[in-house]
Amino acid sequence: MDNDLYSTLPDEMLGRLLFTGDAKAYEAIYRRYWRSLFSIATWKTNSRIAAEEMVQELFMRLWENRQKILIENPDAYLKTALKYSVIGFIKARLANMQTDLGEVPEQATDQLADTGVGLAELSAALDNALNLLPEKTRLVFQMSRFEQRSTSEIANHLGLSDRAVEYHITQSLRILRFQLRDYLAYSVVATLICA
Repeated sequence: MDNDLYSTLPDEMLGRLLFTGDAKAYEAIYRRYWRSLFSIATWKTNSRIAAEEMVQELFMRLWENRQKILIENPDAYLKTALKYSVIGFIKARLANMQTDLGEVPEQATDQLADTGVGLAELSAALDNALNLLPEKTRLVFQMSRFEQRSTSEIANHLGLSDRAVEYHITQSLRILRFQLRDYLAYSVVATLICA
């Protein structure tokens, strides 16, 4: 089969061919989904570098496990895998933060375990809350809280005034405090959204 024919095959057929070790089926899946997965990952992480690494890792695992799992719906499979990669990315960001009181990330994880709230649930709640922010406000918040950039660094990077950056941070904190009100008792959330 030539490459043009592979590009017209339905996902189910590509998944079955991949299971047999067909490299051209893998290439067709890659060409079909790489760009959309990269866009989603970039939007969710606000990092083109992290998104590229995440998506490359997904496709590397897809090839490595090609004969272990029959994937009849590559689109759904890859999007689900990406979702868990994004949760892992957020978890890593949360774990890297320390509270103003000096609590260590392990204490935050223990606190979640003690209450039955999973880190995946907390990460999903944070992800959902961040998705409610206007794009520029979300970008400013992520640069401030996840990348630990100063107001002036963010202003220079985005071409905004310091006052505009402060406005976006204030707006994001107001919205996130409301959206994550059920999680404010957890130090890792309080650190993130309390000024």
